[in-house]
Amino acid sequence: MNILAIGTERVISKKVLEELKQKSDFSVIICTPKQVKNIAAINYDVMYVDMLHLGMDEEFEGIIDQIEAGEIKANKIIFLATAGMDKEINPNWIEVQDLKELLLEVKYVAKLVDETELPYTILRPVEVSDEVQNVALNIIPEGEKISVDRVSEANLRTVIIDAITTNNYINQSIGISNKG
Repeated sequence: MNILAIGTERVISKKVLEELKQKSDFSVIICTPKQVKNIAAINYDVMYVDMLHLGMDEEFEGIIDQIEAGEIKANKIIFLATAGMDKEINPNWIEVQDLKELLLEVKYVAKLVDETELPYTILRPVEVSDEVQNVALNIIPEGEKISVDRVSEANLRTVIIDAITTNNYINQSIGISNKG
């Protein structure tokens, strides 16, 4: 499986991709949004996107331009967004100068992902915490409130790998937390 990972900004993404790199049937290419132009135009099974910073909307527009031009070919897109983009929970764990603007940008990138007409999964995790372990996972459909503001790293890692390697959450935006 060929994976193009763009913008691995969160520790969880780095750990998931390192885990997948260790498997013989996976090829993982990791790059920043600016490096995407230099990536070979092979057909990727998965484009995994982890961007969570101000200005990410403009960076992702450039990636969309490359997809439309046929410079990047992917069979599906997995976007690690954040809970709070749909006002389903207050994302007070995100430390950024302008949280409202960031959430608007995350929502816009999710819209761009949807409009590619490629199969996609949008993952909306709450705060990841190593302190919360051995708690059942809760997958929340789009539009429903999220009541628990933490998810264990193990639970989130499981969902990300599942989204990358299967079609279990295809064409869905899912909230991810621990059960309350």
